[in-house]
Amino acid sequence: MTALILVAHGSRHDGARPALEALAESVRATLPAPSAGGPEDVRVAWLEFIDPSLEGLCAEFAARGIRDAVIVPLLFTEAFHRTVDLPEQAAAATAATGVELEIRDGLGLGDGVRRAVVRSVLAAAASPGDDVLIVAVGSSAAAADDAVRDFAAGLDGMLPGRVRATFAIKLGSDIDDAVAAAAERGRGLVVAPLFTAPGLLWDLAVRGVAGRAAVAEPLGTLLCDVVASRWGSCVGATRCAA
Repeated sequence: MTALILVAHGSRHDGARPALEALAESVRATLPAPSAGGPEDVRVAWLEFIDPSLEGLCAEFAARGIRDAVIVPLLFTEAFHRTVDLPEQAAAATAATGVELEIRDGLGLGDGVRRAVVRSVLAAAASPGDDVLIVAVGSSAAAADDAVRDFAAGLDGMLPGRVRATFAIKLGSDIDDAVAAAAERGRGLVVAPLFTAPGLLWDLAVRGVAGRAAVAEPLGTLLCDVVASRWGSCVGATRCAA
C-alpha cells in the first residue's frame, strides 16, 4: 500500500489548511482507486507551523499498515525547502516510523502551472488585455527568483497584457510601478499570486494593491492536474474538475 503526500511549507494563515485540504481532495477524486493503481490515501503534511508534520503523518500511516508513500512537494522552485529542508525531514520521518518515502518532482514552473496561473488571471481580470504582476514568495537563491522571472516572461505568449514578476519578501515599489506602467498603457492590472494557498505574505501584497488593481486567487485546486501527474500510476485518472 502506497500513499500520496502533498508536502507544503506551512503558514500561520487560517486559510492555508482548508485550501490545500481541498487540493488533496480534488487529487484523491481524480486519481484511480487503490485497486486500480491509485494511492491508498492522499494527505497533506507541513514542513512547519501546521500539523501533521511529515513524521506525524508517517506515524499515522505506519499504524494503518501503510509502509510506503510518494511525496509531491507543493513548491514551485528548487530552493532551500525543496533541496534541504524536505529531504532532511523525509529522512527523519523514515528513521522514526519505518515508512519509506520517495520524493518526486514538485509543482515546478512548467506548462501545467502556466495554465493554472492563466486561468486564475483571466477569472480576476476586468479585461483580458490587463497587465499582470505575478507575486511569488521569493528566495535567497538567485536562481530560484530568476526561474520565476523566466516563468512570467513565458506567460507573455499566453496572455495579451504585459507580464512581470515580483517577490513578496522584497516588494519595494514594484506594485506601485506596475500600476503606473499599466495606467500609462491604458490598461488595468491583475496582481496574481504564485502561491498554492492563502498566506500572510500574500495578504501583505494584497494590502499593497489597495484597490488599485484586480486581485487573483491563490492557485489551490487549479494545481490538481499538476499534482496528479506526479503520481506514477495515474493511467486512468480523470481530468481534475474546475
